[in-house]
Amino acid sequence: MSDMALEVILAVTVVIVAFLPSVIYMIIVRNTERYQREPWRAVIKSFMWGATFGVIIAAIIEIILVYFYAESFHLLRSYEFLAEHKESLNAIVIAVIIAPFVEEATKAYGIITSRKYVDEPEDGFVYGASSGFGFAATENLLYEVSALLTGGIIAWAIVAIIRSISSALLHGSATAMTGFGYSSKKILGRSSMGKGYLVAVSMHATFNILASLPIILGLKAVEAYGILLLIAIIYATMAFKYIRRKIRYYDRLPRPG
Repeated sequence: MSDMALEVILAVTVVIVAFLPSVIYMIIVRNTERYQREPWRAVIKSFMWGATFGVIIAAIIEIILVYFYAESFHLLRSYEFLAEHKESLNAIVIAVIIAPFVEEATKAYGIITSRKYVDEPEDGFVYGASSGFGFAATENLLYEVSALLTGGIIAWAIVAIIRSISSALLHGSATAMTGFGYSSKKILGRSSMGKGYLVAVSMHATFNILASLPIILGLKAVEAYGILLLIAIIYATMAFKYIRRKIRYYDRLPRPG
């Protein structure tokens, strides 16, 4: 087999490994409903928004915000505490403030793209999760390609496994809350997309701070990384289970008429 053929096979494998977990999660969430499941065309539309425009727009906004943050930091150099803890502060600002607020906002539009199909409270969970899983798929692809190029096959495999059972679950589960805020307001006349968005941001920020604690605290022990990573994975898994449980709850409620 030629080198070109091997490179093509590797490239296809990398894409499949990055996208397959998110696609599986999307199917699981969509099929959690027993009655009046959402049409595939609408679910896939939300997924593709998150995987394309959601990621692109978020990246552009984050680059701009990080630039202005970096520039503003120069004005604070005279403060000894800030100078000594610059790396920790950078991690906190980017992971806990910039990324959650920006990414949950761009993923939220994936719900709007399928809004005409939202006619039950649980529908918001489905479309929000689909957009979030799409975003996670492309984000995972970028991280995994970077790991492959810098660390080789082993590094790629480790990153792929970890992100598939942590970040992917979190992205979908968090944006599902934004979706529920939208559907809850539309169908039940309570809550709002804005409130759901803030819940999503809080979930996203909590996960990110768990994943960033080794950097923030300056931890170097492999055991510390492992424990905090395990906590982050458990957190993301519990969030995913919660979303499915809420879908089943609303799906069982009596329909009007």
